Amino acid sequence: MAGVTVTCPHCQNKLKLKSPDLLGKKVKCNSCETPFVLKADGKKRSKPAPDKFEDDFGEFDNSVMERARRARKRKGKSSTKKSTASASEKSARSAKKSETSIPLPLLIGGCVLGMLITGGLGYFVLKSSSALNAGQVAADNVEVPQKFDKFSPEVGDIGCEYPAGWKVKNGGGQGGVQSWAKFISPDEEITISIRGNMAGSALGSAGLAMNQGGDAEDIEPPVVGIHHLMKQKFEDDYSNYEELGNYTLLKTKMGDACQSIFTTKSLLGGKQKGYRVTLLTGRVQFNLVCLCDDGVFDKMRPVFDHVVDTVYEK
Repeated sequence: MAGVTVTCPHCQNKLKLKSPDLLGKKVKCNSCETPFVLKADGKKRSKPAPDKFEDDFGEFDNSVMERARRARKRKGKSSTKKSTASASEKSARSAKKSETSIPLPLLIGGCVLGMLITGGLGYFVLKSSSALNAGQVAADNVEVPQKFDKFSPEVGDIGCEYPAGWKVKNGGGQGGVQSWAKFISPDEEITISIRGNMAGSALGSAGLAMNQGGDAEDIEPPVVGIHHLMKQKFEDDYSNYEELGNYTLLKTKMGDACQSIFTTKSLLGGKQKGYRVTLLTGRVQFNLVCLCDDGVFDKMRPVFDHVVDTVYEK
């Protein structure tokens, strides 16, 4: 049976078989390249059962291709959803980060400011503690003078007794310059100074003239008015100047004197305490200042009182 003709069921391409033995075989169409089983045109004949393996293989190919297409389709949808979800999540994280993140310069500035504040508080506490400890140490170690030397310069119009062993500086008393003297402790922490003031004396004389003829019980010594006037000068000259309580009237070798206790700050910031005494004669007014560390003031008061009691006009 030569020249058997078969038709491709997919593209209708005609094929001529050289041998009828090929009928029933599965081949690939040389036109559309689609596999099909060879069947003679126009005849129904029994043919050997097709190769089960080849049929299954063809069906397997088709099913695999279909599953692959479905898988690609699902993967595409999944990738799209995943990309959309990832983009949304990333956007949310970025927004949250932008809301909660702090700019680096601001963060550094905040850290530096915090360190400065902490350091300042620590310094203040340490300084306060050190000042208290220093005052206590100074009070424990201060040597209260028991002996006094006489101060009576050849030039000048003041004299007194001062602690033995202290350094003495003085000047004035001529050329229109008022006499002055300063006594300094060996550790240079305690000073006693005296300085004349002609302007104060003139004011005191004017006050004395105005009080003549008044009731003696109502009249204050002229030195009191001068003492009040001198307070302004001390407030200008001393840092954080503050007087404690009221003034005290004294009787000295120069006559009436007025005394006030005050506090101030040293050049290094420590607290100091001392006397401010105004002395008035008919010719010159003197300002006497005794100054020391706040912690040793009570121990040094007898020394200060001794100097005030012994000041005289030459």
